[in-house]
Amino acid sequence: MFEIRELRHLLSIEEFRHFGRAARAVGLSQPALTKSLQRIEQSLGAQLFERSRRHVRPTAIGAEVLARARRLVEEAEDLKRAVDAMSGAATGGVTIGVGPAMSETYVAAAIAEVAQRQGTQIVVRVDNWQQLSDWLIAGEIDFYVADVGAARIDGRCHHTSLPQQQFVWYCRRGHPLAGRRRKTVSREDLVRFPIATPKMPSWATEWFAAAFGEQGAAGLPRPFPAVICESYGMLKQLVASSDCISAALRQTLASELADRLLVVLPVDAPELTTQAGIVRLLDRTLPPLAEELIAAIETLADSTRE
Repeated sequence: MFEIRELRHLLSIEEFRHFGRAARAVGLSQPALTKSLQRIEQSLGAQLFERSRRHVRPTAIGAEVLARARRLVEEAEDLKRAVDAMSGAATGGVTIGVGPAMSETYVAAAIAEVAQRQGTQIVVRVDNWQQLSDWLIAGEIDFYVADVGAARIDGRCHHTSLPQQQFVWYCRRGHPLAGRRRKTVSREDLVRFPIATPKMPSWATEWFAAAFGEQGAAGLPRPFPAVICESYGMLKQLVASSDCISAALRQTLASELADRLLVVLPVDAPELTTQAGIVRLLDRTLPPLAEELIAAIETLADSTRE
């Protein structure tokens, strides 16, 4: 009855709730997208979206059509991946998600290794695990690698654990906490200064709150953390030029520590560690390139256990 591309038009309208933005997302003019919707509505004999100057939203019938359209689009994509896999296609493209902490680890080395082969394209999206999970369910990425310690893995997904790695707290050379005579720094000392991190999972917030006893999270400054940024490159620059404090895997800081731009703070508290994993959908066949990339990540991850 409909072509897959027309179903994508419907899903774009639902996502953006704005015809102009939806049209740009699917590479059409706004009039062309409107005509596409009208053709589908005429074919079904039902209005799928309520349209006014203030809003665009699905009707009751539209919501049902959209749910089925989403499944059909996912099935079509899965069919294409399955055919590619059966035919042994080793080239093509893959889109993956990577959490900020994992973006500067062996994951980058695995991507570089696979990307050297001609005829491939790897698109990497870096964001927090919640956003990555949404993208995975929506079919916008093939799999993701992130710290999933705080995640409630969707029942439609498969999770493969990766080796744990320790976070270290760091500040600029010359920071008030770096020059103290005391050998260690407490969590209470840390929160006296602006904390700058990627989106902080609940277990990390609780790690700080535990230092305040009965006060718990109420003892933390508001807002907390002071800066939320998913780019470790920007976080390192921010820390190097201010009294902000952040945390990262030690290998993320290797260059800056060697150049003595940043220093690691010896924090007197239980270690914070990554609980990283590879997450993929159970019922979705991955393209060969994605499977190869996962294998490369797992191989390099295993080398960190030694």
